[in-house]
Amino acid sequence: MSGYSQKVGARLRSLRKQRGLTLQQVEVLSSKRLKGSLLAAYERGDRNISVSRLHQIAMLYAVAVTQLLPEEPDTGAEPDAPSKMAIDLDKLSGLPERQSAQLSRHIATLQQQRRDFDTAVVTFRADDLEQLAQAYRTTPEMLRRSLQEWGILRRASPPHPHPPEEAD
Repeated sequence: MSGYSQKVGARLRSLRKQRGLTLQQVEVLSSKRLKGSLLAAYERGDRNISVSRLHQIAMLYAVAVTQLLPEEPDTGAEPDAPSKMAIDLDKLSGLPERQSAQLSRHIATLQQQRRDFDTAVVTFRADDLEQLAQAYRTTPEMLRRSLQEWGILRRASPPHPHPPEEAD
């Protein structure tokens, strides 16, 4: 199958797991209109998904159909992926535990490694995001998108340049 089908599948899997659902639970919630084996094939990218099926899944997950589709970069320039991003810890604490538990553990580890406990945000570097994406079994781009949807992601501020020193 195409790389795009695999990206759609990764997005479907990510959203299902964020909701703490198994394939069997989705089958039951859909009154067996979505078979677990079929959803698994979509998630692996083994089968192309129809628009009507995509709509059905979006309704079940209570998201817009566009949230089931991976973002496509503009065909022109390479997209600017921020090298750093920040997680707002106050907003993180307001998420349901099933959504935030793994992320909270990862952040606690980063804070210990960096000895950085007294901040309102934790900055993620690209390699931090990749490790966390592996733990969530998704791609860094999909995870970044999810963090944005959860409302806990802030762009990390670039360091402020020092003003030029005046000569005496």
